Amino acid sequence: MKEFFSEDIVSYLEQKIQSKCDLVLLFNDIEKKFNKSEICYLFNYILKNKHEINLLNETIRRVNKFKFADNLNSLIDFILIQNSNNDFLNLKVLAIKTISSYKSKVALQPLLFCLNDKNSNYKIRLAAAEALGKIGDKNAFDSLMNVVSDETEKSAYIKESAVTALGMLKDSRALDVFDSIINTKQMFLDKFIYLKEKIIEAISNFDVSRDRKALEILKKTLNDSSPKIRISAIEALMNSDCRENYELIFDCLKYDSDIEVKKNALIALYNLSDRMILDEVINGDFAEELKEYARQTLRVYEDIDE
Repeated sequence: MKEFFSEDIVSYLEQKIQSKCDLVLLFNDIEKKFNKSEICYLFNYILKNKHEINLLNETIRRVNKFKFADNLNSLIDFILIQNSNNDFLNLKVLAIKTISSYKSKVALQPLLFCLNDKNSNYKIRLAAAEALGKIGDKNAFDSLMNVVSDETEKSAYIKESAVTALGMLKDSRALDVFDSIINTKQMFLDKFIYLKEKIIEAISNFDVSRDRKALEILKKTLNDSSPKIRISAIEALMNSDCRENYELIFDCLKYDSDIEVKKNALIALYNLSDRMILDEVINGDFAEELKEYARQTLRVYEDIDE
């Protein structure tokens, strides 16, 4: 294959752009025509010098495909540049997601900057929080915790993303803050029901069978006034390996006041054991609606078995 100098590569690109050729076909051709180092050089050139939205979009997607190490710094520079063009917003979000796929500590400080910049668009901050969680560097812990604990933070979405990231880090220090949020007066938390759901999801990343703090928080959420939260807690308990879980969920099946919570508890118990729980409900002292749900569930699974 013919080797191209950098000037030849750029010239080739510029000619193709001027001809307004299809970008997907252009990049497919580039992948066939040039070697890896040349493709990497071309990606960096575009990220640093071009401003066409569609061209940048396709470039970032191709960078994500190849994940050349030498493209990471150009991606980082790209997310940090000041640009008032709203079309660049989605490009930066895409770039942050691509950066996270590198799982490199080099990206930690730039992503923390994006997360903590309250003047930045919330989409950038959401993407940065998620990226920090995926990279999994516990040096991001303090900044993420500050976001979750910050009473002046106006965006509940940012808090939710920070909670999710903390769950990915699996740092048990987060459990105390999660617990304090769960313990906050119900009147306040009604506005942040999704935040509590995110906390439950985050706790699911911990080893509930060994971490008593995590289990105790889940037990508290089984008594939450919101049926959605109780259902989320049941799902989290079902997916964790802990001996106490069956009894906790069975109590929800028997004593919870909401029929949808009872139905979810029944399915969770079925997944944790076998069809005997369905027979127990059908033949036991339970509401007729729940018995009928058990019969329907039994018929479905009997059909699958056949």
